[in-house]
Amino acid sequence: MARKPEDLSRLARELAELTPEERAQVMAEVERQQRKFRPLPQGFEPPVLEGGTAWTGGSLSREELYGDDGR
Repeated sequence: MARKPEDLSRLARELAELTPEERAQVMAEVERQQRKFRPLPQGFEPPVLEGGTAWTGGSLSREELYGDDGR
């Protein structure tokens, strides 16, 4: 996500105002977040589904999916 320079400056000021213990907690959380969301490998392209055969998984009618109460 792109940030404005003002936002980054504000975040830096807030980080500087934290105690060393609070700062360590923030950095530990950053580490957890980075492990959770890994960037996709360079050149990755998601597969594109093409063609295929007819649906064989059952009925997709509104009544079958939601019952007969009309939702």
